Amino acid sequence: MGIFYETRHNYSDNSDMKEALGVYPFQTVPLSALDWHDFKALRNSDIWTAVTLLSRDIAKLDIKVKENGIYKDKDLLEQLINNRPNKQYNGYMLKYIVMMNALLTNHGYIYIERNPKGGILELYHVATSRVNLRYDQYKNKHYYDLTNDGDILKVPFEDIIDIKPFSTDGLNGLSVLDALEDDLNAQTYSKKFFTNFFTNGAQAGSVLKMKDGKLSREARNKIKEAFQKENSGQNQAGKVLVMDETMEYEQLEISTDILEAINKNTSSTKAIAKAFQIPLSKFGMEMTNSSMKDVNNDYLMNCLGGYMKMWEAELNFKLIPQKDVYNKEFKFDTSSFKQIDWEAYKEGLRADLDKGGITHDEYRNAIGLKPYPNNMGAIPRYDLNHISANVADDYQLRQISTNNSAPKPIEGGDDNE
Repeated sequence: MGIFYETRHNYSDNSDMKEALGVYPFQTVPLSALDWHDFKALRNSDIWTAVTLLSRDIAKLDIKVKENGIYKDKDLLEQLINNRPNKQYNGYMLKYIVMMNALLTNHGYIYIERNPKGGILELYHVATSRVNLRYDQYKNKHYYDLTNDGDILKVPFEDIIDIKPFSTDGLNGLSVLDALEDDLNAQTYSKKFFTNFFTNGAQAGSVLKMKDGKLSREARNKIKEAFQKENSGQNQAGKVLVMDETMEYEQLEISTDILEAINKNTSSTKAIAKAFQIPLSKFGMEMTNSSMKDVNNDYLMNCLGGYMKMWEAELNFKLIPQKDVYNKEFKFDTSSFKQIDWEAYKEGLRADLDKGGITHDEYRNAIGLKPYPNNMGAIPRYDLNHISANVADDYQLRQISTNNSAPKPIEGGDDNE
């Protein structure tokens, strides 16, 4: 059940067709020869944008541990994931490379190294090509084969964290690049056509006829290469072309409307954004009637939120022991996205402060200030509209009782006074 990629190359003898197409300003490559799997896809700028954007945003967010609904201040698992997973690289880099591999190779693997007592000691990323999922039919359980310097290590299923964004069975990942193959190929050819038009000195293509005799295929190729070398490129644009009477040159024309359509075509970019579920604004396309806050909320809720939940579910599944599954969980800290609009962020904090949702110390900590001395800001402050109903009723009854009580008699002097 390992992870393999099959690339088929079905070539046919279509050399005459290639020669005919060779007059146009692009180098023809069979579509079947293009392989967008793995890291080769990063040669496409839109794929690069999508993959690095998601990997960076996942990596920069801290993953916290919640226990009984409350975030813990210090936890060993937090330290491992966010700061120091091992002695080779930091927590940011671990999350970055795992997410990038998950998007490009369908799986992002993390190996859990345990201490002699079974506790978690370190976390390491393992390349997808080194990991194969196996099934032991006698024990009725899965395990992993991990190649290491030519040796194959049998690793328990619970010791490999498998980050996979897309799957149909929960075990094997799906490639988003397969869904984009036609769009990537179309974008490659259109860009190559557009680029080579200017590389050839803005010449759309041409036909060079040799009048004397019939040339072999090798001879035609040799003459074509020599002619292109002498007359193509930006340094040759606009220069004089010299031929003898055995040659006849014909310049082909391409409508500028075609070039404009190629240059302005964004269908492939939109398809890539849709496949990765990323808002178009992240690809440099302006969205009308949308503020920065709206765009970031859309990105956080409808795009990044799904990827974060996928991480949280797998970490809970592999890192939380059975005895803690009901009171402990991993959660991404998304407060950095809320701080993009700083004034709106502070306004929300002030509202929580006024309603007693947070203390003064928590408010000051959220905006980067030190707490008040002597625990002055550690106790929540309330007004009568935001306190317990029992406390409010007791206060009101005391007020009524005080107002209805008989006035205290005025003490005077003796009768003789």
